[in-house]
Amino acid sequence: MQKRDIEPVYLPHNEPYLGQPHLLAFDKAIPDALRANLQVAQRTFVKPLSPLQVAGTEIIPQGISIALSIRELIRQAYVYSAAILIRPLIERAGTIHYLRAHPDAVEAWRNGWPRRAQPSFEELLSGMHPAAPTDIQEAFRTMLHKLVHSDPAGSVYNMFDRHDGVPVFSCGKMIDQPQVCNLVSIAGRHYLERLVAIAAEIFPPPSQRHL
Repeated sequence: MQKRDIEPVYLPHNEPYLGQPHLLAFDKAIPDALRANLQVAQRTFVKPLSPLQVAGTEIIPQGISIALSIRELIRQAYVYSAAILIRPLIERAGTIHYLRAHPDAVEAWRNGWPRRAQPSFEELLSGMHPAAPTDIQEAFRTMLHKLVHSDPAGSVYNMFDRHDGVPVFSCGKMIDQPQVCNLVSIAGRHYLERLVAIAAEIFPPPSQRHL
């Protein structure tokens, strides 16, 4: 067992990672994302949309929903599951970023995106971190892969020390893993903000020229 008692359900006032600065930054990014999504939603009913914008109305809400799920999993101390959701969040943000840069690919995406035509996860991640060194991207991509799949190296994110110092693997809540919480919070905030920025490009304010 861990050092503190585990609550069956955590509320915003007693969640175990409350006060972590990276989690607070993630929290502050969420209202901005919801406001941006509302503004996009309102504009989608005003005039006909381009194929890219139609794709955005599907992919962007998915990404925001995943980010909200990550936040709720952190609140309930399911930080391992929250970490696993980082990859699908990257895939949504990376996909809409790719379609923004390659609007001619929207039709292929709409038609199921044959494997030879679709970008690799490496390309999607690179689009999210264009200035990051290749070796850093490779290490991060490898970590995400090991988290999603049943790789022994990914098990470290689901492990903690018992009261007697023996390492054990959790099947539920982990309330004393601030490092994992910080990692997930940083990633969740970054890709949520990237998603919002891409949404602003695809759905510019009325004063700007629409795609």
